[in-house]
Amino acid sequence: MYLDYAEAVFHATGSANDGTYGMTANQAINVLRNRTDISMPKFTEDGDAWVKRYERERLVELAFENHRFWDVRRWKKADKYFKTIQVAAISADKQLTRTSVTRQWNDKYYLYPIPQSELKKNPKLAPNNPGWE
Repeated sequence: MYLDYAEAVFHATGSANDGTYGMTANQAINVLRNRTDISMPKFTEDGDAWVKRYERERLVELAFENHRFWDVRRWKKADKYFKTIQVAAISADKQLTRTSVTRQWNDKYYLYPIPQSELKKNPKLAPNNPGWE
């Protein structure tokens, strides 16, 4: 919740240090970083540096919770993260090999198509999302 709040406040105010909504984006993330079992440096950045650090923080904090795919799509950075990926394989003799795989990405994948049945129900929805016409 604190990560979501921090992202929303940052984008609403344009600053990680703006307290318009009570808690700044940096304060929200620092709540997580100040847990008793964790000792990590505080967030103090702003602007592009904050965005870069925030994306890394979200990657680490929510690892293995199936958020990454949706985060990257929401940030519209899929062409950066999904076009070339690293694939790991472990052989029978327990040797790890990594290879790069290139995938197709089309910006129309940022939005789902509106089902034809919904377009028929409400013609004001037309045209469909870009790329799905």
